[in-house]
Amino acid sequence: MARILLDAFYHAAPGTAIGGLVSGAFAFNTGRYSPDDFAHPNGLSHLAATLTADGHELRQLGEPYADASLADADILISANPDYPSYPGSSPHRWTPAAVDALERFVRRGGGLLLLVNSFLSRPDFWEENFDLERVALLFGRLGVRWDPDYMSSADIIEPAQGAGRVIGYGQGGRVLGPLPAGAEPLLTYQGMVYGFRVRLGAGSIVVLGDAGMISNGLVCFPGFENLAFFRDLVAEMRPAWERGWPGAWTMTRSGNVSAAPTPEVEPIFRSLRPDATWSETYHYRNLTWERRHDLATGEEAAAALPVPVAAGGGGTLTARLAWQRLDSDAPGPAVPVEVTVRSTRTGDVEDVRFSGRAESTALRWADLCGLDQWNRRGTTLERVCLVFEQRITLVHGRLRAARWHLGQIAYARNPGAAHYGYEIVVSSDQGVIAPSS
Repeated sequence: MARILLDAFYHAAPGTAIGGLVSGAFAFNTGRYSPDDFAHPNGLSHLAATLTADGHELRQLGEPYADASLADADILISANPDYPSYPGSSPHRWTPAAVDALERFVRRGGGLLLLVNSFLSRPDFWEENFDLERVALLFGRLGVRWDPDYMSSADIIEPAQGAGRVIGYGQGGRVLGPLPAGAEPLLTYQGMVYGFRVRLGAGSIVVLGDAGMISNGLVCFPGFENLAFFRDLVAEMRPAWERGWPGAWTMTRSGNVSAAPTPEVEPIFRSLRPDATWSETYHYRNLTWERRHDLATGEEAAAALPVPVAAGGGGTLTARLAWQRLDSDAPGPAVPVEVTVRSTRTGDVEDVRFSGRAESTALRWADLCGLDQWNRRGTTLERVCLVFEQRITLVHGRLRAARWHLGQIAYARNPGAAHYGYEIVVSSDQGVIAPSS
C-alpha cells in the first residue's frame, strides 16, 4: 500500500456554490482537484476511489513541503500549484526551501507527480494557469523549459500517447525545446512532449502538462485510457521502502527559541545560541537550527524516538521527557509527562499518535539556561509549560516513519516588558525519521 499525499496547501480547497450544502468549486472554477468533490467534473473522486480499491491510501497535505510533512509519504501529487493573481487562489507559493524538501524526498526514494497546465493571459482561461514563476525553481534544477505561450486545442480532447495508451489531453501545456539528458518523454502528441519523467536519486519526478487529466471529467471519458495510465504510473512510482525497509535511514533534528525582547534585552537573548540562524518576524526574534544524521538501521532509528515504538496501541502512559534548555541541546531537568496514545490502522499500516503536556511553577532560569542576566534584570520565572506530540507509522509492527514535536513556553514576570508585563520565551525541539533508499 502506497501512502499518497495530495497537495492541498499550494492549491486552494474547493468551495460551496450551488445550493447550500453541495461541495464543489462551481462559482469561480477555483479549488479544483479535490478527492472530496463528487459533484463537479474537476473533482478527483473517481481517481481516489480507484486508487483506494488498489490498496493505496490517499490523504490531503495541508502544510508546506518539508522533511516533516513528507516523512510518511510514498508519493506526492501536486495538481496545478495556484498562480496568486486570480480570485480564490491559494496564498502560498513554492519557495527554494520547499523545492529543496521536494528534492530530498525524491532522492531518498519518494515519487513526485506534478501536474501543471498552460500559462496564458487569456481572461477566459486565467484560472487554468499554474505558478510558473515558482515551479520554474524545480524546472531549472531539472534543466527543463516550459512553453508559457502554448495551450493545446480548446475545441477537442487531444489523443496523446503514453505507455502504449491513448490519453485524453485537454487545454494543457508542453515542454519547450528538447528534454535534457536523463529525462524521458512520457506523454507525446504530434511530436510535442506533454509529459516527462526524471529519475533523481532513488526516486522519480513525473511532470504532466494537463492537471485535468486526472479529474472526473477526463479520467472517465469514453475512448481514452487515463485511469489505467495513472494506475500504472502510481504502481511504478512506489518506493522501495513501502513494504518495510532494511536499509539506511535519515534523521533531521531542528529547533528554535523565539521571544519578543525589548531592545536592551535583545543582545542577551541572541547570546543564548550564537551559532543559530537569526531572523525577525513581526515583533518576535527567532533563533533556529537544524541538523541531519545518517542512521544505519531501522533499529537505530527506532531507538532515537523520545517514546519507544513498543509503547503504542492505545490508552495512556507516563513518558520521561526533559525540559528544554534554551542555550544548548543538553536536556534540562527530567519531567514525567502523561501521554495519551491513539492508534488507527489501514490495511497493514498503523499510525500511532502520542500526545501530552506538563507544566511547572518550580523551575528557575538556571534550569533552562546558563545566563543569569534575566535574574539581574528582575525577571521572575513564574510558569513553564511543555507540550509533546509524536506520530509514528508502522508496517507490520516495524517503523516506517516518525515525527515528533516538543514545544515549551516560559513566562517570566517583568513589569517593564513591552508585552503584557511578561517576558515570553517559546522554544521547540523537533525530529523526523524516514527511510532513505
